[in-house]
Amino acid sequence: MPPAKNECRHKVLQLNPSPFAPLAGYTQPTPQKRAAAVPTSDKSVKNAVLELAQSFPAPLVLPHDELNYDPDDPPQSVKEWLHMDSRNDMSPKYGRDTIYIGRVPTFQKKVEFMRDWTTPIIDSLLQLQDVSSPDADLFVDYLKTFYHGMKVKILPTSLSWTTWGAKSSQPRRKANLPKYIGLAHGTQCTRIRVRNAPDGAFTAQLNLDDIIDAAIAMLPADAYAICLLVDHDIHESDEDDFCCGRAYGGSRVSVVQTARYNPLLDLREGIDRAHMWPLSHCKDFVDELCAVEDVLPKPATKQQVAMSKSGAMRAAVDAAVVNTDSLDSAQALWFSRLARTVSHELGHCFGIAHCVYFACNMQGTAGMKEDVRQPPYLCPMCEAKVCHAIVRELQNGGEQEKRTWTKERCVSTRDFCARLQDVDMQIAMWRGLGAWSTARLETLP
Repeated sequence: MPPAKNECRHKVLQLNPSPFAPLAGYTQPTPQKRAAAVPTSDKSVKNAVLELAQSFPAPLVLPHDELNYDPDDPPQSVKEWLHMDSRNDMSPKYGRDTIYIGRVPTFQKKVEFMRDWTTPIIDSLLQLQDVSSPDADLFVDYLKTFYHGMKVKILPTSLSWTTWGAKSSQPRRKANLPKYIGLAHGTQCTRIRVRNAPDGAFTAQLNLDDIIDAAIAMLPADAYAICLLVDHDIHESDEDDFCCGRAYGGSRVSVVQTARYNPLLDLREGIDRAHMWPLSHCKDFVDELCAVEDVLPKPATKQQVAMSKSGAMRAAVDAAVVNTDSLDSAQALWFSRLARTVSHELGHCFGIAHCVYFACNMQGTAGMKEDVRQPPYLCPMCEAKVCHAIVRELQNGGEQEKRTWTKERCVSTRDFCARLQDVDMQIAMWRGLGAWSTARLETLP
């Protein structure tokens, strides 16, 4: 029987797919297939995709994960990525070398009531009610690290919510929502559809496709990609309960909502804060979740025990410290979740498909529980794609420059996590990522 959650020591790590993965129909691509998917003479990249799972574990594939529902999602090799028709080349001749982050829209006076829509509907606001969503400047700093070598800026266009037609004025009661709201951007205004949230987590939802239309309209000429932050709950189709974010890669635009990542919703969503990444790779935790599908836990093998004693993942787990009591940690928790999603959606703007090779920032996710279990780093396969786009296409570099970029990016990630500690923004994910990056640096040439 797994130990109590508050006593869990995370001693043995789950670095291979979970025992449930075979029942789900998922099989991790073999090392040979992974190596063949990287068309490069750079041995360091080849070695990385063959590296022990101590640095790059396999996807966990737990019940109700994305790969449980779609275990046959095809892998995207670097060659397939390179030649896909919808991928946007980063060559300097196009003049698109900047990633833009749009601040959350402000509220014009007539739609001040929309502020209430950003607050979760829960029984108790606990002590976190004064925590606001993270400032866009934090994402600029993080994305300069994640997409090392890219310019990252705040979108200069001012955004604000406003009325759309006569019926957008203050509703008389919560159930009587306006049919539309306007999103003002510069001299333009885009109509945004409004509906009730089907699951009752928020008073209202905004339509993602309408916001995407606005993002396309405001895309700067020098933008490689843009990500708009929205403090409201959003949905894509009529069948959706909600949608956390979406990217239209060919159009180079993405939208990420902050609302569903609010730590206030953790109890409602059943999120186990003691086992967010990197602690999600704890074997006892994985066994407990697999038992829901009658997969009985087995004792750790000698190989599992041995591989759990060292490596980047061991360093990440040992460094991860969970502190959920202060407002600072709540703010850091909110930012960490959004940082992972913003970088993920922008990855689609680079043409990167959902990753099925490794546990990776570019994995698909089927819900908030899975979202917080996934890593913030890029696996070697997805990192090779970003590296080629930035170093080869944008900077006209070669294999040596790619090796230098990979190491510099790892150093930048480590240093970013250290800076967060200086401003009281350290939580499990940032501590883990900093330690993981430090350990990985030791393996890079």
